[in-house]
Amino acid sequence: MSVNRQQAMKPLLYLPASAPLPEADILGAVQAIVFDATDGNGVRDMAPEMPPARAASWLRLVRVGPVENITEADLDRVLASEIDGIVLAGCRGPADVQKLDVLLRVSESIAGIAAGSVAILAEYATTPQSVLSPHSLQGASPRLKGLIFSAALLAESAGCALPAEELDTAPVIVAGRAAAVLRAREAGIAAYDMLPGDANDEAAVRRYCATSARNGFSAMVAQSPRQVALLDVSAPPSARPAAGGDR
Repeated sequence: MSVNRQQAMKPLLYLPASAPLPEADILGAVQAIVFDATDGNGVRDMAPEMPPARAASWLRLVRVGPVENITEADLDRVLASEIDGIVLAGCRGPADVQKLDVLLRVSESIAGIAAGSVAILAEYATTPQSVLSPHSLQGASPRLKGLIFSAALLAESAGCALPAEELDTAPVIVAGRAAAVLRAREAGIAAYDMLPGDANDEAAVRRYCATSARNGFSAMVAQSPRQVALLDVSAPPSARPAAGGDR
């Protein structure tokens, strides 16, 4: 998960933990699938039939959190699926990343996995605390490979009741986008921008991609296989990943 310009990076795809895998053309178009295992009582069971990690051309990540809801038992179960990384929901700053790092070290040892092999991506600037945090993420953990921004999550967290067409220009969202990109650049890691769940036509996806590129994001996050297909259609030819390209 190196830091590259947006046109060189494939998107991430969020799916429910129990969702079936999409078609092969969709899998070939993504950098990673993020299986959302969050719920109010720990970590949900993972998708039952995931291919072995080394057999997949895409990375396998699991979304858990916030960090205070994660237990060592949760991580032990998640790491048993031979995943490549964790997406930390509701990250407020470096202390949350460091706590998850410590928990992962214990779980890696129990699972017999090489220390530091499980990466972290953090959903950042999705809470008021992270938008307002004065603390750099640089050096928080060598596992931290990228930040994921979601305007919808920040709006919900901040209590913004705005129609979708006004969300991008709301001051809270503008501040959140800036915080995510600046913290990522400061730390030398990637910054991902999540498509709204209702962006289901080429014009909408093209508009959001253009906004993300102007704001300095490294790549997009899709919330459905359809959005992945639309991202590929919406990208200029030079931006479309070649088959068998870098993960």
